[in-house]
Amino acid sequence: MPAAGAPWLLALVGRHALVTSLFALRHRPALAHATLLALAATQSRGGDGGEPGKIVHEVRHGELAHFGQVPYGRYYGAVDTTPLFLVLLGALTEHTGDDKLARRLEPQARAAVDWMLGDGGLTETGYLRHRADDGAPAGQGWRDSPGTLCAADGTRATGAVAAAAPQGYAYAALAHTARLAATAWSDPALADRLTTAADDLRTRFRTDFWLAEPDFPALALDGAGRPADALASDAGHLLWSGLLDPDRARRVGRRLLEPDFFSGWGVRTVAAGQGAYHPMAYHRGGVWPHDNAILALGLARYGLHDQARTVTSALADLAAHTPHRLPEAVAGYPRTTQPAPVPFPHASAPQSWSAATPLALLTAAEDPPQEQFTPRPRAPGPT
Repeated sequence: MPAAGAPWLLALVGRHALVTSLFALRHRPALAHATLLALAATQSRGGDGGEPGKIVHEVRHGELAHFGQVPYGRYYGAVDTTPLFLVLLGALTEHTGDDKLARRLEPQARAAVDWMLGDGGLTETGYLRHRADDGAPAGQGWRDSPGTLCAADGTRATGAVAAAAPQGYAYAALAHTARLAATAWSDPALADRLTTAADDLRTRFRTDFWLAEPDFPALALDGAGRPADALASDAGHLLWSGLLDPDRARRVGRRLLEPDFFSGWGVRTVAAGQGAYHPMAYHRGGVWPHDNAILALGLARYGLHDQARTVTSALADLAAHTPHRLPEAVAGYPRTTQPAPVPFPHASAPQSWSAATPLALLTAAEDPPQEQFTPRPRAPGPT
């Protein structure tokens, strides 16, 4: 199974292992099998720093963890690893046509669904939520540096935040698990319940997250339900997951390739021209290859093949400037003024989901495109 990266993250990091395994699924499915078993074995049972059913974010071993010189051996501070675990389990089952692992991990998968619907907040608040203030970690999704869940002017979202990307993962997780319930587990009642939950989430998201004037999804909702209106690349994750209806998805996909987003080396994490943007900010202006690979998969999913090829070409050019080892991230300076990509000095190299990005791009380039890692969206209901 993949470690996250070197030198800072040479460890099991749930999010990185899951995304890397999804990227590599059609080429090296053994990674997915091993990742699922490792994360099932470290799933929280409660009383270990996590809530029952939650999938671990990070596992550390060795002297520093044993003697408390790092604050944890197992850390469960991620809102997105649990739905991604279910997405990978469903995608692996569909890819191989073999439901043995899905049947073996049925107890862990059901516990993960229970966490999403319970402690994760999906039933009570309508969304997966986490706190990004009051001393809590800066963010519990892939945007985990301080202040990255914010408004366009840079104002930080406070309270129990619902970030956009994890809602897409939740939608895909519910859809995948509904399929497993109907087939591998022979539980049609659960399948119907999860299908209804997925449809309801999609309807709520369309109402609560959509920003009418920019015609674009908000980056997050704060604890009071107010949208954090920064225009951000997480919209590409919504395309990947299938949460958006086709018309909106295509408009969003085209918007992400406009110059304020697209640097020439890839799509920036935050569009230029906003108060939140800085080209040397990790999650507020930088360009991440794995983030762009997710976007490319989402673009292909909705038939935006020219845009997917533009992203792929940019990443290939980036790789040519970095001895064909894609970095974790580069700065968001435009290619028109910086003829070579500007690196981040503390980025991991190598890094697992960047290393697997070319495999995701191969999947996005399939002609005709096959179903990606999440079920196809249904026809949209009435608006």
